[in-house]
Amino acid sequence: MEFLHKYNVEQHHDGATLILYVSDFDTEFATELGTEVSNTRQEEISHYAQRRFPNLKINTIKVVAGGIIVCMFSFSGLSSKSTAKAAEPNQTVTTALSYTVRSGDSLSVIAKKYNITTSELKYFNKLSTDTIKVGQVLQLPLTKYMVKSGDSLSVIAKAFSVSVDKLKTLNNMTSDVIYLGQTLFVPTNISTTSGDIVNNTQTKTTNTYTIKAGDSLSLVAKQFNTTVAAIKTENNLTTDVITIGQKINIPHQQNVESQKVTEPVDTLPDLYTVVSGDSLSVIAKKFNMTVQELMNLNLLTNTTIIVGQTLKISSTTTNEQKPVDHNVQAPTTYTVVAGDTLSGIAKRFGLTVNHLKKVNHLQTDVIFLGQKLQLKEQQTEQTYTVKSGDTLSQIAKNFGVTTSEIMTLNTLKSELIFVGQKLLIRGTGQPNTGGTTIQKLENTVSYRTHTVASGDNIWNLSVKYGIPQAELLRANKLTTSSTLSIGQKLTIPVHQIAVQATVSERHGEYLDWWTEAQYVFPIGKTVTITDFQTGKKFKIKRTIGANHADCETATLADTTIAKGIWGGFSWSTRPVLVEVDGRKIAASMSFAPHDVDYIRNNGITGHFDIHFKNSTRHKDGKIDSSHQEKVKIAAGLQ
Repeated sequence: MEFLHKYNVEQHHDGATLILYVSDFDTEFATELGTEVSNTRQEEISHYAQRRFPNLKINTIKVVAGGIIVCMFSFSGLSSKSTAKAAEPNQTVTTALSYTVRSGDSLSVIAKKYNITTSELKYFNKLSTDTIKVGQVLQLPLTKYMVKSGDSLSVIAKAFSVSVDKLKTLNNMTSDVIYLGQTLFVPTNISTTSGDIVNNTQTKTTNTYTIKAGDSLSLVAKQFNTTVAAIKTENNLTTDVITIGQKINIPHQQNVESQKVTEPVDTLPDLYTVVSGDSLSVIAKKFNMTVQELMNLNLLTNTTIIVGQTLKISSTTTNEQKPVDHNVQAPTTYTVVAGDTLSGIAKRFGLTVNHLKKVNHLQTDVIFLGQKLQLKEQQTEQTYTVKSGDTLSQIAKNFGVTTSEIMTLNTLKSELIFVGQKLLIRGTGQPNTGGTTIQKLENTVSYRTHTVASGDNIWNLSVKYGIPQAELLRANKLTTSSTLSIGQKLTIPVHQIAVQATVSERHGEYLDWWTEAQYVFPIGKTVTITDFQTGKKFKIKRTIGANHADCETATLADTTIAKGIWGGFSWSTRPVLVEVDGRKIAASMSFAPHDVDYIRNNGITGHFDIHFKNSTRHKDGKIDSSHQEKVKIAAGLQ
């Protein structure tokens, strides 16, 4: 083993910890977790320490190779009888912990397994992304410690500069009880300051600093010309989390003799990918930021985030992309990559943020990794039926096209048109006045007879035939207090709702709730919901509701998907498509479970609301403008 003559001395009131840096790290020294240091190696280290530092009271020796602690043991000097003997039996040995990635692993899975954070794992292995591969060896920021006589959790915590609570978390402990010979995980927390100190005598002074709004450990360290690691060691901090008003000691070490120091650069990952359970406040706390800082850095206008979304954590994040070459035909779509923002994409392609939001039906600036964005308004070919009072120029204006374009597409020789004439319109969406793009097909209603049998009641029959209870009562001139008798004949309205043309394949039918949608999506029906912006799907069931559809997720898995889309339970409205019996209906959904529920073990208590064209609120019978706006977006009308 070759010593690099680089070391660090951590002074304590009852002695010191010596950190030695070595250039080689062989399997004999410490190959894996649980392998003790051989007597020969330990003697070699001990001899070097005593020879190099004869006047230093050393309690513990840590050996570092490649920035990782590979071994640590207690030290009380060599036996005076023989320098060839092994170290005392009571010496405690720890070894570094590594992990080999297996199929199905992710950084979050590994971190959860060892009760550490993904950020700690990435930082310790110098990873810039969350990508890992099978067979990759990761160093864990943990070492293995065996409890010895006289140990307690507080003693071990102090020795490793960690809190008792952190030790209990790492080892899944519910009490402070430990026993002799027990193996514990302890955090690897070392300073990489190294040097060749001629005289080990140091003077140490500290200042007290009160944390204020906007502070982070890295900012404070920079302000006082020290390091984050030094501040954490001085204050026994196990994470970078600090709070406003917290008082911390600022260390200032000044050596009596000059020393050559190499300080580590304290860095944060540039990007962070949102995982299930995250919120802006959780992420901000994790990286010592404020929610407002995160929002400003990512150009967010609200706190809504979604699973898989990539957020900037550092202002140094750049998206090194070449500007668009205007001599080459610009692409019509773009797939979001790590580091992208809506403003960055707009700038790259010479567009505006408002343009991108309009053509992609975005309500906020939030985008996510892998999302496909339209760069141009998609032109659709539609049919318009001329009505009384129409002129070709007015129709062109309504559709945002020119008169000549309509004439060319329809091979018209003049601007003369007539009522009932069908015109092809190749535009970007709906007209901006009250015209209709496609002639609406007619709905029909027929009637059948039901003979009342034992056990029948009005509610069950309304669910069975997919019609509102009030309509069934009206059709038979009954009231809610009316009773049914076996053999009684009931008239059952049967609604045939015509399939209406849509603006495009991407959009849904714009069906009126009262005359159409409630019959296509009756109580008891299980359907698939597609979130219009992300394309993510999950299943729900309509369980109740008259003014709009009151629904519940079908399973716990469906709830998990919905929570990922909404960022948890939320009253915020989103455009969705209700996929039922091969049809797609334009709708709007919020995901805030409330009131009664009927489906058990699906992860929610209560039901949530889905609105359609002209549906109303239960509380006041009025139209909800936010829901109606989202229904139009799902239908391609806005």
